[in-house]
Parts: sequence; C-alpha cells; structure tokens
Amino acid sequence: MTALKAVVFDMDDTLLSINLNAFIGMFALDEANLLAQAARKSTVALFTSVGSAMLELNNGERAEGDIRTNQRFFADEVERRCGVPLLEPAILDMLEFYEREILPKKNDRLIAARPREGAHEAIEAVLNRGMRIALLTNPSFSRACIECRMGWGDMLDMPFELVTTWENSTRCKPCSGYYLEALGKLGLAPEETLMVGNDPKRDFPSPAIGLKTAYVGNGNQPRALWCGSMADFAKGFDEIEEQFCTGD
Repeated sequence: MTALKAVVFDMDDTLLSINLNAFIGMFALDEANLLAQAARKSTVALFTSVGSAMLELNNGERAEGDIRTNQRFFADEVERRCGVPLLEPAILDMLEFYEREILPKKNDRLIAARPREGAHEAIEAVLNRGMRIALLTNPSFSRACIECRMGWGDMLDMPFELVTTWENSTRCKPCSGYYLEALGKLGLAPEETLMVGNDPKRDFPSPAIGLKTAYVGNGNQPRALWCGSMADFAKGFDEIEEQFCTGD
C-alpha cells in the first residue's frame, strides 16, 4: 500500500472556470500589439510569430538534451521568426507591466474567469488531511500571467509549494519530463502523488510514469483513478484517498 503524500492540481477548468480560448486569443493579440509598437512591425506578423512559437513550445518535440527554460525556448522561437528579442530588459519590463497591471482587468463576460465550483473545498479537503499541494498548470505562460489567473480564481493565498511557470520549467504537458521535473523539485515520487485535472490529454503524463490522475473534465477517462466533478472530488476526497492507497 502506497501512502498519498501530495495532490497536485491543474488550474484552467480545474480550479478555475474560464473560457480559455477567449483568454488566449485576447492575450496573444494584446502582446502582439505591444511588440509591434515596440519593434515597429506589423501586428499581424507579430501575432503570427507569437502564435507559431506558442504552438512549437507546446508540441513537445524538443531534443532530449535541450535544457532551456520554456521562457528561453519561446523567446528564441519568436526571435528566429521575426527578429524581436523578447528577453531584452525593456521588452521584458513592458510585457510584465502589461501582465501585472493591465491583464487582471481584462476578465470580461466572454472570458468569464471565476473559481470553479468545489475548487476551494477541494483544496481545504486535501490540506485537512495533512497533505501537500502544488499547482501544476501548463507552464506555457509567465509567472505574472499565471498569477493573474490565480487571482481570478482567488488562489493567490493558497499554500502551493510549487507553481509551474515558463520561468521554472523546461517542458510542457503532457510530456512526462515536465511532470518528473516538477515532482523532483517537490521531492516526491509519482507513486505517492495524485494529479487532478480536466484535460484528457495534458493531465495524463506521456509516456506514463506511475502518476495517477483524478479526472474532473467532461465524460469518463479509462486511464483515470477517479472521474467526476470538482465538487464531487471535494466531497468524496476521503474515499478517493482510500482508492489511491488500495489501488481499487
């Protein structure tokens, strides 16, 4: 019997209800506009470069020895495509100001970001069992951008031991390397950790590493330890922990 020591959570549509496609579209267009103004280039060209670099970051096809952070990888891809040096201090400062000061005010009726039903209760249930928690959101955004969405979900005060961002990660979901890297920072083995997520692809490591997933997305997933809503997860966490430990 393996004891459950920690529960690690996805964020978007797991702890946070959000129209993620609307958010990404707004965010990418805003940043492309800023970069176009700074570099005196076409917004369309910058939007295309940023979008292509983001797809490249998330497709997982990186050499095994590539240890660049996701931030560095993304910046290199953007510069290769359009010549804009994202890591120049002036550009970094401009983007961080936008993400810290402007982006938090962009939560409109289309994006509709708010705490997901049962999310806070789920965190409380895990902490009440004396377990550790971490936020394993896909690290294809900066810390500032992720903290913006954490704020929308009233998560900034939650005692996450780790929040994965593109500054501290070298791979994205569902790459098993991403999960092993994050769990390594926490000093945890996959076998003593439960992942909670809504994405039928990204929240299951590929290839499998022995990390069990509680699935809170739509439908059922045969690979999941447990399937249901986040509210049901919160209510039934004791039973889920027992299922984790017994393997039933």
